[in-house]
This record gives sequence, structure tokens and C-alpha cells, in this order.
Amino acid sequence: MTLVSGQVRVAGTGELFLAPVGTTLPTAASGTLDPAFNGYGYTTDDGVTLGKSISRDGVAAWQSATPVRNIITAQELTVALTLLQSNADNLKLWLQSGDFASDGGTGFRADVPVDPVGLQFAMVLEWKDVAITSRLVAAKVEVTETGDVTVARQAQAFPVTLSALPPDSGSVLASWLTSDAAFAAA
Repeated sequence: MTLVSGQVRVAGTGELFLAPVGTTLPTAASGTLDPAFNGYGYTTDDGVTLGKSISRDGVAAWQSATPVRNIITAQELTVALTLLQSNADNLKLWLQSGDFASDGGTGFRADVPVDPVGLQFAMVLEWKDVAITSRLVAAKVEVTETGDVTVARQAQAFPVTLSALPPDSGSVLASWLTSDAAFAAA
């Protein structure tokens, strides 16, 4: 492989989009998303962290100190980000609660249940590097972790981790879509 500085990518901007499970997913890096997808706005400047892990158990053999085979026991694909905008959608995601509703007066209320609601969505994470657009698309994700929120003289930020779940049909956990010509088949 040669050194090609033109293949260094910087995600200059992007956004997380979520929709109800079953919403039509994009099949290309460009084009309009299904109107059911809702953008979640600004995130902190550290961006989004994509995580992928595979766990394996080695099969031991009497004749070898090294495993003779590995069996995949688990796989996890995660998207972690910290949302900056304070609104009903972002707080519902972070609280893992139901919808906000009137509190009977001039305010609004969402109750945090004793047993958190398993919030599942279809997901599109989109980012751009000038003219190159990339998307990570998953048919089903679930909120699996939320972080601490500091209430102080600073912007409130809501850390959320989403984990991909197997789709209701098919065998694709997620798809990476890109308009980047560097990925063209040789």
C-alpha cells in the first residue's frame, strides 16, 4: 500500500438520524432520507465514537499450548455520542422514558420508569468530508448506555450509546455507505 494523503478523511460535520424500526433505510451515501428519520442535532466537538468488538473462545487441544481453533461467541457494534441540544427527543433518548407531555400547567413532564423502556430505532449516522458523504446504517439499534450529565454553568450534554441489534429479517447488522472514490473496486 502506498502513502496517499488524499485518502485521509476528516468528518467535518455530521448528524445522527433515528426512525421507527422498519423505516426504509437508505441504500446509497447520498439522497434524501425517509421523512420518518429525525435528526438529533448538535453533538460535542469530540464527535461520534464507533466501536466494534468480537469475542472469541479458543478451543484447546491436548497436543498444542495454542488454541487450535477460535469460535466467535459475540459481536458488538456501537455508536457513542454526546448530544448538546436540550429538547424532548434528546431527553427521551437519554432518560429512556416515554414522551414529554403537559404537566397540567405551563411546563412539560416525562417520567423515568422504574424499568427503563427499551428504545429501539432504525439508525443513520451521516458525516461529510467536503464533497464525500458517508453513512453508517443499521435496521435496528437500542440505547444501551447513558452517561452522566453535569448541571452547571456550562452546556448540558447528554451522553448516549446505541448498540446494533440483529434486524427482524436478513443477516446484515449494519452497512457502511460512502461516496468516496477510494473505495472503488480495483
